[in-house]
Amino acid sequence: MSYARRFTSKKNKVTLEDGIVVKRHQNHDALLREASILEHLYQGGLAVPVILGLTEDALWLEYVEGPTYVDLVDTLTLAQAGALGDWLAKYHRLTRCLRGDCNLRNFLWSKGRCVGVDFEDELEQGEEETDMGKILAFAVTYNPSFTMKKAHSARLLLQAFGQAGGELGRIKHAYLAEIVAMNQRRNGEAICLQSAASFFDELL
Repeated sequence: MSYARRFTSKKNKVTLEDGIVVKRHQNHDALLREASILEHLYQGGLAVPVILGLTEDALWLEYVEGPTYVDLVDTLTLAQAGALGDWLAKYHRLTRCLRGDCNLRNFLWSKGRCVGVDFEDELEQGEEETDMGKILAFAVTYNPSFTMKKAHSARLLLQAFGQAGGELGRIKHAYLAEIVAMNQRRNGEAICLQSAASFFDELL
């Protein structure tokens, strides 16, 4: 008997149908772009879902089982942080472009590796530290934000990013820029930029 499980997505309808992820795009160009990026990354050896099929309005993708990095953000291990850092470094070597949406829901921990998902946005050139800073901003502001657990996870991420060659000053600049962008996107209570800056400095 077939069934469908719905995943959270702001732009598209994403379901799990008989063990296959079906991502129905509202924009055909975005669908083709995501398929092209996924194929390029997969051929380059990066951990991403395998494309199983392509129709006019949908991508059929391998289901990658495992928690997202949102689920891990308060219990992150050195291995998990290192895997994300390695994934990001390889992504930039393959594309020379920004990851785009660095929401931690777009990274999964599966079978001892980090797997990236959701590549429908247009590619934009940029430095790896920009993505590092964005990831860090997301990691420390998930509710509850700026806790001791978040600090522990953030230190592991900074260690991983440093091993990947990230420059600390650029990471901090991107981190604070993403905090500003978050405040512009959100309707709720704003994140204090001074508190965010102090939290980053205390990580060191």
